[in-house]
Amino acid sequence: MSHATPLDIILWEFDQIAQIPRPSHHEEKIGKYLADWARERGLSVTCDELGDVIIDKPAAPGCEGSPRVILQAHMDMVCVAAKGVAFDPLRDPIKVVSDGKVLRAEGTSLGADDGIGIALCLYVLQDETLRHGPLRVIFTVNEEDGMSSVDMPAQYLDGDYLINLDWEWLGSLCNSAAGCDFIRLSRTAARIPAADGDVTLEVTLKGLQGGHSGVGINLGRANALVCMASALSRLTEADIPVKIAAFSGGQAKNAIPAAAQAAVLVPSDLAQKAVHLLAAYEQDFVSAFGEKEPGYVYAVRQGDAAATGLDTDVSNALLALLTSLPNGVNTMSPFVSSLVESSQNLGLLTVGPEEIVLEAMERSCVNYRAEEILRASRQIAEALGFTYTQGDHAPAWGVNPHSRLVPVTCAVYKEISGADMVVEPVHGGLECGAFYEKNPKLDMIAIGPSLTGVHSPDETCDIDSVRITAELIVKVLERLI
Repeated sequence: MSHATPLDIILWEFDQIAQIPRPSHHEEKIGKYLADWARERGLSVTCDELGDVIIDKPAAPGCEGSPRVILQAHMDMVCVAAKGVAFDPLRDPIKVVSDGKVLRAEGTSLGADDGIGIALCLYVLQDETLRHGPLRVIFTVNEEDGMSSVDMPAQYLDGDYLINLDWEWLGSLCNSAAGCDFIRLSRTAARIPAADGDVTLEVTLKGLQGGHSGVGINLGRANALVCMASALSRLTEADIPVKIAAFSGGQAKNAIPAAAQAAVLVPSDLAQKAVHLLAAYEQDFVSAFGEKEPGYVYAVRQGDAAATGLDTDVSNALLALLTSLPNGVNTMSPFVSSLVESSQNLGLLTVGPEEIVLEAMERSCVNYRAEEILRASRQIAEALGFTYTQGDHAPAWGVNPHSRLVPVTCAVYKEISGADMVVEPVHGGLECGAFYEKNPKLDMIAIGPSLTGVHSPDETCDIDSVRITAELIVKVLERLI
């Protein structure tokens, strides 16, 4: 790409990355691509047992004695398709569209979280005119669905500074992040045949905004699973026996569910009453979420006869679980204005032929609050006959009061933009917590270009913010020599 600008190079690299399917737990293709990319350019590359790709670039001439800086981005993405869009995340590329101002994708999430971070790293690795000390770039696997970097060998985190590029707003610098825990609640799906005269009612709620369950949890958006359970609970509260024939929603544990669908069996003599109660729920939904969810679609209809449904006790237990578990903001920080301290997102529900599985994600920057949410979730689940399983854990990353990297980056940003950089902790999970456990001496920040609608088909990336982020990285590396 002769005569190409840094931005041209970054956008080209991002487009190449977008052609490679890379949902969480399936990073083999993108990992091989990045390793081959490095070898073709004569760079030292290592792949650890997890599949992380570690690339080293020598210091610029005369800068060999400078401290090592690590740039880091994750390889996986949350793959979400718009309703009606056929998309296989294991096979299909992301179709990137640019209008010159923003990048977006045709019908799916864009994957700029964190594909644009990868592309920024590739630019820094290939530009031989840059001045910097010893440079290491780490591309990690499975950040979105378990944060596997907690198991990364500590030897690869041997450095003085680390710049995480998994941040979503230009002009903002993250200096602390919440930890998180994944939980799984399951129960045998005890099914019984439909009774003679049972009527099947189908309920759909879609068109919600959804979005990131960390940075978006305080925006007041509706959780489709909880709302659907609330609607169906109107029936049980009116003494209408319900057998759930189908119930599903959500696309990822760390994304607020934007759609849910259910089918229930009710006695024919109570069907009209059930339809009335379900239809009446819409007015209550609008009063609570109408301004936040202007694109919602809620529908109730009589469907084709279902052959089986969960028995009434199991159906009631599932509805009670969804309407009782902690969901959304739990506590706000007493020390940082507008910062969510702890929360939980009920993210993904499947009701299969043999098992019901609900997956959720708890986040907190305070261990006490995390234990509080997890304890409540376990006790509610077990009281309702569900098995509680605690999964992957990602540690929190606390503020470093002695950071050099924070003031240096803020000063450089001021020079570039004329504006002050906002330094803020975040309720979302970042891998910096895992890195801190392995090397407490690492001075770390997270920065990045402006993204909107991450983890949804509405995801965008502001192009000019990519250019400024690249300039910021280059000048910060120069200052750290």
